[in-house]
Amino acid sequence: MTDRKKSKEELFLAKLYELASASGDPAEEVDRYAVGKALGWHTKSIDHIVQILTKTNFVKKGEDKLIYLTSSGIALGEEIQSE
Repeated sequence: MTDRKKSKEELFLAKLYELASASGDPAEEVDRYAVGKALGWHTKSIDHIVQILTKTNFVKKGEDKLIYLTSSGIALGEEIQSE
């Protein structure tokens, strides 16, 4: 077990993985603001984190406010969850 503090990106990715996996498919589309709301974050922060995760190919944007994990995002989500 590591004592390293998770970055905001890691926290968001882990919550997205958790919410998507609850549907039975970690690649399921989820409302980005539902993820951020579950973390207690504001809209501006959510949009910024999603932009970073999209640029680094961990998340893809769907229609409107929906996002989903890429295969890299799923792998990282699993890794973060197991910490």
